Amino acid sequence: MNNLHTHQPSSTNAAKAFPLSLKGAPAKFAGAGVLALAAALATFAVAPIAAKETRAAAPDPQASPIYGVTLPKGYRQWQLIAPAIEAEPLNELRVVLGNTKAIKAYDQGTLPFPDGTVLVKLAWKHVQSPEFAPASIPGAATTVQVMVKDSKKYAATGGWGFGRFIDGKPADLAQHQTCFACHQSLVKNHDYVFTRLAP
Repeated sequence: MNNLHTHQPSSTNAAKAFPLSLKGAPAKFAGAGVLALAAALATFAVAPIAAKETRAAAPDPQASPIYGVTLPKGYRQWQLIAPAIEAEPLNELRVVLGNTKAIKAYDQGTLPFPDGTVLVKLAWKHVQSPEFAPASIPGAATTVQVMVKDSKKYAATGGWGFGRFIDGKPADLAQHQTCFACHQSLVKNHDYVFTRLAP
């Protein structure tokens, strides 16, 4: 039976054939593996945070464009500040309600209004009463408009954020782009608020 002869290089020849030292290689490879594992875990750990931040940055469909104002809860139970009649072409009946801070500011004659003041204007088409011909009564609802005072958040618009809602949904961007300019041009001297307290 022939012996299978295999050539085994001497240690000197092996060193020449493999000039790179493999001494400590298992530790180096293990260290590289730990680093790779740590990098992978960090990627997986950061991914949910990034996804959460992306979700948080998405606009609220219930909030007004530009300002992010939403309809305040329970506003229909707020106190009356004043009613108004809007002539043609709008032909509307309107009432403005205020939260507690708004009412206190009106009662004390405080200007500018304090941060946290919220005003809500409800509007309806006015129609003739079927029971009493001389009277106009609310017809179809048209809009609910909201002003929120936050002097830091809305510093660029006199401290006020605006929201205009139709059937409970925010109106489009174009309608919100005109809000501040109108208030600024006509009632800047009354902290950008049209409504005065009804006597």
